[in-house]
Amino acid sequence: TTSPAETSAPAVTPLAWDAPGTWTVVTEGQRSGPKKAVYKIPKAGNDKEEAELSVFFFGTGSQGDVSKRFAEWFGEFDGNVGETARRESFEVRGMKVETADAAGTFKIALGPKVGPQKKAPMQMVKENWRLLGAVVKTPDRGNWFFKLVGPNETVQASGPAFKTLLESVR
Repeated sequence: TTSPAETSAPAVTPLAWDAPGTWTVVTEGQRSGPKKAVYKIPKAGNDKEEAELSVFFFGTGSQGDVSKRFAEWFGEFDGNVGETARRESFEVRGMKVETADAAGTFKIALGPKVGPQKKAPMQMVKENWRLLGAVVKTPDRGNWFFKLVGPNETVQASGPAFKTLLESVR
């Protein structure tokens, strides 16, 4: 027997990509929830922490809205980093890829976001952090989001490998 959830929507073939061998797989190929993969990226230079790449797929509907996701990510930093973020776009195998690069003071929510401002009651503040974000817009498999965040030097050092990963999507 099949459940109603299995029959209500056709399955979307997952996007595939090649992650660098130096990145540690935390999770890959998750079947439930929007987070489909997580990688730890080794620290570079004088950074004290690793960076992390998370891959998200929110389905083919409105949850995959690019402006909404990027605004949410920029909102995790102090100030208006979205206004100064460096944006680029390119194509890979007929798929449009849009990237965003922003840096500043990152705030990690500790607990659920509440109230009209949608702020967490407690936050862990990380100075001098950077975000490399990307969306891969597929013609028939929705938008896939790649969020690399961590200490500035580590994320900057990971930039070329991140771009290579994006160029490998299929």
